[in-house]
Amino acid sequence: MILLIHNNKHPVEILKDGQPLDMYIQKQAVSAACFLLAEKFPEEFLVWAHQDLKGNLNIDFFKAHSNTIEMLSYAANKSLVISEEMGYVDQSVFFRIQPKVKYPTWLMSGTAGSISCKAFNHFRSFIPPYANFDLFLCVLAKVGMTKGLRVYREPRLLSSSEKSEISFSKKMKETYNAIAILFGKKWLLLFELQRLMYSRKMNPIQLVKTYLIKSISYAVIPHLEIEDTNRNEAESRLSFDIVIPTLGRKEVLKQTLEDLAHQSHVPECIIIIEQNPNTDSVSELDYLHAESWPFEIKHTFTHQTGACNARNLALDQVEADWVFLADDDLRIPNDFLQSANSFIQKEKPQAFTVSCLQQGEVEKEETVIQWPSFGSGCSFVKASALENIRFDLALENGFGEDGDFGMQLRKSGVDILYTPFLTLLHLKAPVGGFRKPVDKPWHSENPSPKPAPTVLASILKHATPSQIKGYKTLLFLKFYRLQQIKNPFFYFRQMQKRWKISLFWAQKLLNTK
Repeated sequence: MILLIHNNKHPVEILKDGQPLDMYIQKQAVSAACFLLAEKFPEEFLVWAHQDLKGNLNIDFFKAHSNTIEMLSYAANKSLVISEEMGYVDQSVFFRIQPKVKYPTWLMSGTAGSISCKAFNHFRSFIPPYANFDLFLCVLAKVGMTKGLRVYREPRLLSSSEKSEISFSKKMKETYNAIAILFGKKWLLLFELQRLMYSRKMNPIQLVKTYLIKSISYAVIPHLEIEDTNRNEAESRLSFDIVIPTLGRKEVLKQTLEDLAHQSHVPECIIIIEQNPNTDSVSELDYLHAESWPFEIKHTFTHQTGACNARNLALDQVEADWVFLADDDLRIPNDFLQSANSFIQKEKPQAFTVSCLQQGEVEKEETVIQWPSFGSGCSFVKASALENIRFDLALENGFGEDGDFGMQLRKSGVDILYTPFLTLLHLKAPVGGFRKPVDKPWHSENPSPKPAPTVLASILKHATPSQIKGYKTLLFLKFYRLQQIKNPFFYFRQMQKRWKISLFWAQKLLNTK
């Protein structure tokens, strides 16, 4: 392990396995020194720390959590280099960091952190050694996330006495720089426009200076492919419970069950929540009992419709190691659960979403990445991670429940991965499912709310203040070309009305849970 102690501008001390190392790089920028150390010691792990916190490093934790594809960081009681106004541009879950848990984010800090030298060397030809070390780490993390590097804010890097709440920067220079480098020039203009709209502030001089900075070209950077030597453990057999809510899809569901019955790794139990709003109806799934199945089937029939309620009823019945949240109209390869078992043993996730495409769609991802979303019809979650997590019934029969469930997981310290190598075919069956319109109290509003109040409720629940404003701006801009009002001033006034109506109902949903 290489330990680099710095003062933000330059290295002040370098140790290898606890012993001083003379490399005479004290005049280098910290980022440049990191590249030099990674090049000289490609098999080591690089740990950095500000000189004020050298004595508070949790060295035992660093040694016990050396993952070659992970980058860890913790700002402790120091501010991040990025301002909260970055949320105008980045509305992703990776900007919504939580203070007390390991959380996936590109908001890195030079206060303390670590990365494998192999991973560092992978990106050295594509990322300049920016003079500001915190900015350099943020760029490395943001780019790395798209290429298979897993990046986290990790409070356990330091002793408990140094833990603190999230503190964003009050200075704007590096936020402008980060937008130019990571998002591109057009986002700089949109960022400046929103600062003027929402904060009544502008910095035209900084905008012009930043406009000269070269953006990162993501497309030319290869994916990170490093074999972790810590993953050579013997594979064990995990148990799986499959959760399937269904409504009016008798034959399609049977096809899905037959696919599960032919798995090389047979699941322990299929938990089916069958719904039919007709109070005189009874179950139509006669084959559940008339035919023989190689797994236990727990079948609940209810007249209450809604995917959130149905999945919650099923989650209460889970007994296996892992839960597979599935749609009722999937085609599942015979080796799917066996491949999932192997993936879990190799990657050690607590939750992950798999590729679930319709016929003719093409997978865009090429490697396992940290996922900004969550698919409630194509995801695995470790049962122990679900102890206090359920689908929010306030979002029932709307949109936004998937994203909300994913954010609940992340807030509890569970990262969500995405693998393109586990594949399902989504039939999108034309009958059944949850397509029947459900009357909502806002359906009589004129004009109608925009966005859907359930979507806005999920955003209000989890996003930062600037992210909410940034979402509003992008919604107004994107929706303009999709509607009939071409007078921009009239359009803006109309959208303001629709936003206020949505905001009213979203807040009502959140307050009546």
